[in-house]
Amino acid sequence: MSPRPVPSVPRASGPSRRRALQLLGAGGAAVGVGALSACSDEAPANGSGAAAARTEIVVVTPDQASNVVRDYGYTAGTDNQDVTNNLHAQLLRKPYVEDGNALNQDLYTFDPYLAESYETSPDGLTFTFHLKQGVVSQQGNPLTADDVLWSFERKFATPGGGMAGYYKPMLTDPATQIRKVDDHTVTFTVVKAGYGLTLLANLAENIGSIYDSTYLKANATPADPYAVQWGVADMMRGNFGFGAYKLQSVTAGQEIVMVSNPDFVLGAPHVTKMTRRLVEDAATRANMVKQGDADVALGLRPSDQKALEADDSVLVPDTKTNSYLLMAMNTTRAPFDDPAVRYAMSFAVPYGQIISDVYSDRAYQYNHILDDTAPGYDDSKLPEFTFDPGHAKELLAAAGVNDLSFTLSVNNQLPSVQDTAIQIQSALADAGITVKIAELPAAQLNQDSLDGKLEASLAVGAAVTNTPPYMLSLLTQPGGGSNTALWNDPPFLAEVAAGLDAGDALGAPAMTHWQTAELRMVTQAPYVMIARVKPAAVLRADIHGFAQRTDFRIDYSNLEIA
Repeated sequence: MSPRPVPSVPRASGPSRRRALQLLGAGGAAVGVGALSACSDEAPANGSGAAAARTEIVVVTPDQASNVVRDYGYTAGTDNQDVTNNLHAQLLRKPYVEDGNALNQDLYTFDPYLAESYETSPDGLTFTFHLKQGVVSQQGNPLTADDVLWSFERKFATPGGGMAGYYKPMLTDPATQIRKVDDHTVTFTVVKAGYGLTLLANLAENIGSIYDSTYLKANATPADPYAVQWGVADMMRGNFGFGAYKLQSVTAGQEIVMVSNPDFVLGAPHVTKMTRRLVEDAATRANMVKQGDADVALGLRPSDQKALEADDSVLVPDTKTNSYLLMAMNTTRAPFDDPAVRYAMSFAVPYGQIISDVYSDRAYQYNHILDDTAPGYDDSKLPEFTFDPGHAKELLAAAGVNDLSFTLSVNNQLPSVQDTAIQIQSALADAGITVKIAELPAAQLNQDSLDGKLEASLAVGAAVTNTPPYMLSLLTQPGGGSNTALWNDPPFLAEVAAGLDAGDALGAPAMTHWQTAELRMVTQAPYVMIARVKPAAVLRADIHGFAQRTDFRIDYSNLEIA
């Protein structure tokens, strides 16, 4: 599980990245963006006559961040996580590789980030990280091993952040599993080699962010020993990371201004300032990018993105994604307690119609859970699903069900999911199935699902960590917060456990267990995995370096304006 070489692509790695992106953008025309364009009528000091490079951008978002203290609790919302992620850095990072007209992440390679290097012990149980020296936080305090230990102590001691659940079973006791060797060296130890891949992947995500413990400890109290409540009380106190940006100002209900961190470990970002403006209407956000009044628009509707694809001044990212659209069926209640009935539903969903009519072809059919780019992955044994209401009706009749009706519950704030429900309702009627749609608030939908009150539900989601054991466990752990089907299948769980006992999680023995588990999940069908949904952002075409990340947040430090 040591780092593997990957193709050289534009990514955040200092001056060479900048030159590569300039070459990529050499054929494109720069477009001014309102008052924030840095173009000048005066010639630069070098006498070349060229306009100064534009380094400031406007980002328009559907909501506004209200809390950037991740350990206080996961705060849903586009802007919250987009802001939070860019305040922080981790020990490792997943490098970017070309995919479609943008970049994606190499999910199984982990480059040093705040770490200078790392190595794995021969038994695959201990990971030693050597920290980069001379790295300072947004407060100017140097990075040390104490920051790493204290960050994980805080993560696990603050229940609201849910970190213990994310790291289980790889890390259960940071006090004994994370050790300081010296001021710039730390070790992480796991009890099974099969845990190693997911540990590394988690350390490369927002949940692995390292904090400035010197700054936070100075603001801690006996009642608030990790300065969590202190940080939540004022969003401007959120500058306690080692990330590429820091908060400059927050104007509630209007905008957030972030500026680049000149001491960022990967080099000062090209985008030196971003003004994040709240614009609630999706069509308005899309039009602002089209007209040049914004550089980046988040949370767009697929139809608005589709309308911009022919506009040469706009980039609509077209890459693979880990965002899934699924239908969950309550496996504890009739009729969906019968796997034969659930399997029949896999042929009653109008995949193509949903993709074209609801998502404007900004999605693609994907009927299983594992990432099909994983080394050694083979999907040849998985069944192929097509919309075949006649076959669905035959399967239901064979299961002794001839008059099926149920309620399909959906989030009342997600138009695309509501539209998907209507498509399913219409299509299932062709198979003799009656569907009633119930629209619920998001919080109620999730809680009612976990309480077993719903018959079936639609949802969009994603596994931020894309290792096989993590993805297989995300929707299936008994009692887990994402197991909305309430599925508890001992044979499936046994296969996942066997994969974890097989050593290297990407090795052939483990992959055999992962694929056997996935096949059982598909045929037992607690969920109908419908499609993967493409990124919901657009950018001005002269901005390069957009990467589709598994956390769906933009890495602004990797952007450069041609």
